[in-house]
Amino acid sequence: MAVMTNTNLPKNLLPVTCPVCGENQNTMIGGFDVNGLPIGTVNCMVCRHTFQRNDYIRALEIRRQEFARVTGPSKI
Repeated sequence: MAVMTNTNLPKNLLPVTCPVCGENQNTMIGGFDVNGLPIGTVNCMVCRHTFQRNDYIRALEIRRQEFARVTGPSKI
């Protein structure tokens, strides 16, 4: 299994919202697979909630959709 390092992480890796405390600060232990998904555990940095893999993937997709809707400042 190939593992990604911090130098080649995907550009769309975003912090996901913790369902317990609502913070968007995550720690990922164990590196990433070739698809950019964590192969180890993902925890909330604030309350230490451990995400189940499917819950994390679902939350990541929601977060990516949120960021896709963000636009820059309009020209006046």
